[in-house]
Amino acid sequence: MKRKNYEICTELCMSLFHFRFFLGMLLLVLVFLAAAYPFRASLIEAGGSKEGPSWIVVFVYSISSDRSLLFLPLAVPLAAAQKAQEELKSRYTIFLISRAGRKNYLIGKAAGAALSGGIMVGAAFGIVLAVCWGWCAEIPNMSIPAAEAVYSVSGGYPLLTPISLIPGFICGFLNGALWALTGSAVSVLTRNHYLGYAVPFVLYYVLTVFQERYYERIYFLSPRQWAYPSYYSPGVCVVILLILGAAVSLLLVKVIGRRLAG
Repeated sequence: MKRKNYEICTELCMSLFHFRFFLGMLLLVLVFLAAAYPFRASLIEAGGSKEGPSWIVVFVYSISSDRSLLFLPLAVPLAAAQKAQEELKSRYTIFLISRAGRKNYLIGKAAGAALSGGIMVGAAFGIVLAVCWGWCAEIPNMSIPAAEAVYSVSGGYPLLTPISLIPGFICGFLNGALWALTGSAVSVLTRNHYLGYAVPFVLYYVLTVFQERYYERIYFLSPRQWAYPSYYSPGVCVVILLILGAAVSLLLVKVIGRRLAG
């Protein structure tokens, strides 16, 4: 157990303290703020926010806009999509397995990719939230009291209190983990880490267009609903992300194991 925990911690540290992690986080922050800017301007023009504290409303809009959600699968794989493939290609994997063991190595790879992607999104959310808090301080709050807040269509939770942001952070973390795992699995499967960066973005776009064009009423097929629910409750989206994340984790372990056996 200790060796497994050590391997996961080592894998996570190698991903978090790499320039690609900070590059991906910076890109996400810039995209979220770019999406928030016109909405903030519209609140100022309207004289205030009628949906709740302006910093919460602007933040929610920034992380749930179509542009932000489309860009997320492109930035998140920067965290760890290339690591497993580079180690397999350089044969450095043999040394790591001799030190940690085959099983611990495989678990560490899956857990490290998932945690690095989730932490990247969570950290970007936290930075954007802090910026919105100061950025929107002068915008009046014209909403009704929080106790009488209008519930969102997605699941009935109010958007007017900081507690209501928790589901968004959870979905964001799991969504980041999913796309980081996808990028890592594609990288190992195709033996090309560049495809590990690109395929999650392409997959997100294709699945989104496919759902909108052919299955308009089956919303759970859309990656947008996994990332930030608007038709389902956060619980439904968390379950979907957990199932998909577990499936891609298993795929990643299998393809790495097959490469090692070959």
